[in-house]
Amino acid sequence: MKVAVLGLGSAGRRHARNLLARSVTVTAYDPAPTDPPEGVILANGVESALDGVQAAVIASPNTEHAAHAMAALERGIPVLVEKPLAVDADSAQEIVRMAAERHVSAAVAMNLRFHPALLALRELHESGVLGRLHLAQVSFGYDLRRWREGDYRQSYSARSDLGGGILLDAIHEIDEILWLAGPVDEVSAECTHASGLEIDVEDLAVALLRFRTGALGLVDLNYFEASYRRGCLLVGDEATARWDWMAGTITVDAISSSHTIDVAADVHDTYEAVIDDFLGAVGAGRPPRTSLAEGLAAVRVCEAIKLAASSGRRVSLAG
Repeated sequence: MKVAVLGLGSAGRRHARNLLARSVTVTAYDPAPTDPPEGVILANGVESALDGVQAAVIASPNTEHAAHAMAALERGIPVLVEKPLAVDADSAQEIVRMAAERHVSAAVAMNLRFHPALLALRELHESGVLGRLHLAQVSFGYDLRRWREGDYRQSYSARSDLGGGILLDAIHEIDEILWLAGPVDEVSAECTHASGLEIDVEDLAVALLRFRTGALGLVDLNYFEASYRRGCLLVGDEATARWDWMAGTITVDAISSSHTIDVAADVHDTYEAVIDDFLGAVGAGRPPRTSLAEGLAAVRVCEAIKLAASSGRRVSLAG
C-alpha cells in the first residue's frame, strides 16, 4: 500500500513513522521538511505526493486541511484528516460533501476516541450505571512553552494565520464531550488572551453547553497551566464518574458504593490505533471510528463558542 502524508510537522512525522512500521510506502510533501523519518519519499508538491497513492493523511497546518483534503478527495483518495477537520464549519462541510459525493472513506484523527478512559466513560454512560446524565465537564491545560517543540511563537498553536488557538488545538475535548453527551443545542462562552504568551490567538476558553438531552456541559481550556491537566467529569442521577488523566484512573461514586477503574495507557498506542482503524476502514470499506460528520460537529461547536464569546450572547445550534 502507498499512502501520502501532507505535512511533516510533529503529527505528520508521527503518522509517517506509524505507517512505515506497517510496511506502507510513504510519500510526503512539506514546503520546509524538518527531520523527515527515514524511509519517507519526499515529493515536490501536493499533487505529486498524491500520485499513485491509495490513501492520504492530512497533517499540514490547520488552515491547509480543507484544501489538502479536497485535493485528495477530488482524486477519489480516502483521507485521514488531522484534527481539526477545518478551521471553519463551511470548509468542513465542503469536505463532508465531497467525500459523500465521491463515496470515499474519510476520517478525522481524534486519537482520544481510542483511549481506554473514553471507552470506559462511554460504556458507563450507555450502560445506565450513571443514570440520566445531567452534567458533563472536560478540561485541558498546559503551558504552550513546554508543550510545543522549539520556539512556541512559531508553532501553529500560537498563530492565527495557521489556525491556532486553544479551541482548535484542544478540539479533542470538544469531540470528547460530544461523543459522551450528544449533540449541543446552545452555547455561551468567554475566550480571551489572558497570559503573557507572545501569541495572537486565544489562550483561555470557557464554555457552557446545553445538550439536546437537557444536560449541561462545561469546557475549560488554557495554554498557560504550569503542569499538565486533563480530565472529564460525568454526573448522573445515579452515579458520578471522574477521569484523572495523570492518575490514569476513573473513580465511580454512587450513594452507597465507590470503585476505581484503571485506565492508564500509553498515548502513543492511541495514535497507532488511529492508523490501524483508518487503514482497516479503507481496506474493508467500513466506516472509521471518527467520521467526517463528527469532525464537522466539533468544528461547529468551536465556531459557536467563538461567536458566543465575541458577541456576548448565547448561540443556538438547534435545528
